[in-house]
Amino acid sequence: MSNPQPAPAPSSELEQAADLAAQRRLRRARAPWTSMVLSLAVVLGIAFVLILLVPRVNQVTQPPVDVPLGARAAAAQVDFTPSVPVGLPDGWRATSVRTTRSTADVITWHAGFQTPDQQYAAFEQGKDAPQAWVTQQTNRAPTVGTQEVAGQTWQRYAGGRANQNSLVHTNGAVTTIVTGTASFDDLAVLAESLRPPG
Repeated sequence: MSNPQPAPAPSSELEQAADLAAQRRLRRARAPWTSMVLSLAVVLGIAFVLILLVPRVNQVTQPPVDVPLGARAAAAQVDFTPSVPVGLPDGWRATSVRTTRSTADVITWHAGFQTPDQQYAAFEQGKDAPQAWVTQQTNRAPTVGTQEVAGQTWQRYAGGRANQNSLVHTNGAVTTIVTGTASFDDLAVLAESLRPPG
């Protein structure tokens, strides 16, 4: 009794099976690329939609600064009545107030502002301030003449280590410096507005 041997498959069935196996291998080889491209397109589409839907802030504005309140707090630290601006034109915005010990141990009252044309202007006040304090506050700028502001003569400083303009005036023991990137005209507007707090 001999075992019957299975009849050999026709060659066309073998060829079809080989072709089918080759197609499967080719699909598997291509699948990662096509799947990756499809996944990337979906992710980019979702990201694009989120970018369009999420609101964005065009500029960051800080809360308003209360300069008179800052001056009242400074009055307890300095040995003079700190000034505050009164009647600044529309568009001026207070950005900072502080009292610090500065060059030559001068306790300095500071208030900073943004001008209507987006420049910076500030004033610094100190009592019995030596020239070293003035030099530091004006960023080592040289004197470039004088300017009349509300009937008072102020020294003008320009340049220095930064592109900075400054007006300096001493009244008794208190020296006031109005300084910043603003023009001398804008600095004069700030200087003219300074009054003792009322």
